Amino acid sequence: MAHQFGRIIRVTVSGKAGSATFEGSQSPTPGLKIEFTCTKTIGSKQNTGTVTITNLSKSRRNMLGEEYDKLTLEVGYKDTKTSVLLTGEIRDVSHAKTEPDITTTIEVGDGDKAIQKGKVSKTFPAGTKPKEIIEYLRDQMPGLKKGEIKGLDDLPSTKRPTTVYGYAYRELDTLGRQHGFYWSVQNDKFQAVKSDEHLGGNILISAETGMLGTPTPTDKGVKVKCLINPELAPGKTIDVRSDFLDTGSGKAKEKRSTDAGGGIFRIANISFTGGSRSDDFYAEVEGHRVAGNKVKK
Repeated sequence: MAHQFGRIIRVTVSGKAGSATFEGSQSPTPGLKIEFTCTKTIGSKQNTGTVTITNLSKSRRNMLGEEYDKLTLEVGYKDTKTSVLLTGEIRDVSHAKTEPDITTTIEVGDGDKAIQKGKVSKTFPAGTKPKEIIEYLRDQMPGLKKGEIKGLDDLPSTKRPTTVYGYAYRELDTLGRQHGFYWSVQNDKFQAVKSDEHLGGNILISAETGMLGTPTPTDKGVKVKCLINPELAPGKTIDVRSDFLDTGSGKAKEKRSTDAGGGIFRIANISFTGGSRSDDFYAEVEGHRVAGNKVKK
């Protein structure tokens, strides 16, 4: 990602009172002091985030969590457009006063309404494609849009009638275990990917694109830290190029200047940390190894 200078953090809250947008930049003026953390995963554990804004007006503070019940966090750089990093329902709001400042901390959950209110009751006959059941469950989860789906078309039909009852997310968890796929909510969109598939991307992570330190090999792949790139998301692939040698990637052991070990990995988990006036603006990524265009177990 080129031109990773002049970071921008934009927070938009919305609800029955309309919407309001707050922006932070690296310069003391203009712009608010905004800090955030965000964790995302390829699995069904909900994505969550925390946003802290310093010195909001009293009227805005009082509206958070009541008139404003939804938050969208966007990040980017001066020479690039901002992209959505997290969107979700506001779970909790707290305020702390440390003279002369007042900090407001907002807790956010991605897909809270869909998880809490999505209930189902239906029996599907034998011979039903799992994808049909999955799409029914998704449609019963309010506020959830269709996102990327990969590898579900070829799942074998059921051999006996299948009944789904109760919370939709629990039934999706059961189907995921039975048929070998991950499902998740990513910025209010339903995403599903077969356990050995990926969503592509091949986002380059190297010293030239903002890699921080040296990647750490793991049993399943790699952990790597880099400057924030909003394109990084669970299910997508990263092309890691560094001095470490991924012996499980199938690459030759001779290190090359263009790809010194490294490899292709599917993002399993990712955490973002940033601030408009702090040094922090990075992502920590855990990836699982891809070989032969399939994710290795």
